[in-house]
Amino acid sequence: MADDLIPVPIQDLRPLAEGRHWTIDQHLEELESLTPVRGELRVIHRGNVLEVAGHAETIVTLCCDRCLQHFNRPLAFRTQELLWLGDAARDAGLSEDDVLESGAQVLDLEADALTESLDPRGSFEPAHWAFEQLSLQLPVVNRCGPECPGPKLRGSGPGEAIDPRWAALKKLAP
Repeated sequence: MADDLIPVPIQDLRPLAEGRHWTIDQHLEELESLTPVRGELRVIHRGNVLEVAGHAETIVTLCCDRCLQHFNRPLAFRTQELLWLGDAARDAGLSEDDVLESGAQVLDLEADALTESLDPRGSFEPAHWAFEQLSLQLPVVNRCGPECPGPKLRGSGPGEAIDPRWAALKKLAP
């Protein structure tokens, strides 16, 4: 049975030797998609980092930046990353031996080596993490495909409407 994608306090992840696992099969609040996001996510507390791994896929509708037509695009990710917790063990009043006894590891990493960080007193949000990973897969420029007709610059016949994006230019013509 799938767990809800509700935020989990990071401290609640510490005693779980196998970490926490989620099966994703739902729409994400932050992402408008045609199909539910489907995939899996696993997070393991490693002392001073969270090890997060997962994969998911969905289909979104985008608007072509060139012809303004809507088109569907699949989005998918498969990734693994470490989220820096700073001196989480020390902040919780634990020695390195306490952390090792609990089954976690203290990885010898510098904060500068990691790009993402979380407050060790905060929560891990699985739905938001999946949203971020899918958002990274969105194209910078939306194109419906190689056969995109592009914008209609002029009406081909009398009385035919001009693309509204070019209407302001028509006012400038003599």
